[in-house]
Amino acid sequence: MRISQLGFIVLVVAFAGCATSDLPRGARFVGGGLMVDYEAPTDGTAILIERTSRRIVATESLSEGGNFTFGPGSSSYDEVLFRMFAHTDAVEGGGVVVVPTNAFFELYFVPQKGKKE
Repeated sequence: MRISQLGFIVLVVAFAGCATSDLPRGARFVGGGLMVDYEAPTDGTAILIERTSRRIVATESLSEGGNFTFGPGSSSYDEVLFRMFAHTDAVEGGGVVVVPTNAFFELYFVPQKGKKE
């Protein structure tokens, strides 16, 4: 009986881990926050998600040594953020995306198949 309970717990934990993410197999958490700067150790793909909504903000192919940089107001992803959060504050010269206080960005890296990180 004790072994089957342990097996059930392991099974539940395994499925819970799979169900919480639509990330590709092999994706590794490599950073997060409102400002992200990451250097790829090998060729692969960077995937930035917003943790609360689990929505993908950006995907970018990186070569070994390539950088992924993200930060509201200082990145090329402002248009995506605007569509996600649909809120701006007017400032001289244009709008600035206002990110909700509960937003948190997570960066994952998926090494290219056949390459080891």
